[in-house]
Amino acid sequence: MSKKFKWIVQEELPPPEKFVRKRKEYDECIEEFLDSGFETVRVNIPDVKPKNLYRQLHDRIKQKGLEGKVRVCMRKDKVYLVRLK
Repeated sequence: MSKKFKWIVQEELPPPEKFVRKRKEYDECIEEFLDSGFETVRVNIPDVKPKNLYRQLHDRIKQKGLEGKVRVCMRKDKVYLVRLK
């Protein structure tokens, strides 16, 4: 007779889900801004927290070598792209 446990159940650990999602929205956002001709725009990508959005845009701008052309700023939990002169 096996022992009955109150709080635990023996079960195999399922394999981890591969959830690698490379979002294209960040790159598309930067490209749209560069093509738009606007000096300053507010970025709105749904379901992304402002701090994460800021970090991703900052990293993408650095990867693309656009530091002298575009800057990302965050003011009051809103993220902006600014064209540098």
